[in-house]
Parts: sequence; C-alpha cells; structure tokens
Amino acid sequence: MNPMIYRFLLIATLAQAPVAVLADDDHRQRDEIDAAVRKGEILQLSDILKRVKPQIDGKILEIEFENSKRNPIYEIYVLDRSGRRLEYEVDARTARIISFEADD
Repeated sequence: MNPMIYRFLLIATLAQAPVAVLADDDHRQRDEIDAAVRKGEILQLSDILKRVKPQIDGKILEIEFENSKRNPIYEIYVLDRSGRRLEYEVDARTARIISFEADD
C-alpha cells in the first residue's frame, strides 16, 4: 500500500475515535437518566423545563446533566436579552433552581 494513503487512512481512523467514545458516553448517560426517571429519583427534563421556564429570562442554548450521588443537577445555559450567557443549576429531583450566574 502507498505510504501516503496508509498515513491518510490512519489519521482518518484516529480522528474518528474520540467521536465514538463521546457517542458511547452520551448513550450511557441517557440510559442512566432514563433509569433514574423510571425509579422516581429525578424528574423528567420536560417537567423540569415546564417548572423553571417562567423563572428563566432568555433563550435556552444548552442543557447538561451532572450526576453526583449527593445532588443530580441540570445545568441550563441561557442567552439573555442583553446577549449575556447565563447558567442556571437546577435540582433534577425537585426542579428547584439552586444557583444562577453569568457564565464568563
């Protein structure tokens, strides 16, 4: 095989590896969230959003789930009307906003 083609294929293969790992992590986390909802340990994200949207001023950009045994939370990133990016930490069990800060 041509050494140049071999190098290209190797680089292309290695470039795809992190994407596959991230996809596996996303599926694993989604399965963990679904299991916690079924057990009644946390609320569904749709229920949380219904409860907190009236308290959030701006457009939701991104939502991340952070699972710690002590306090599972959703981090909700919002773009407010002035263009600032804000972060709300919401208790996944109660939908209570735990903290709010400008994300610098």
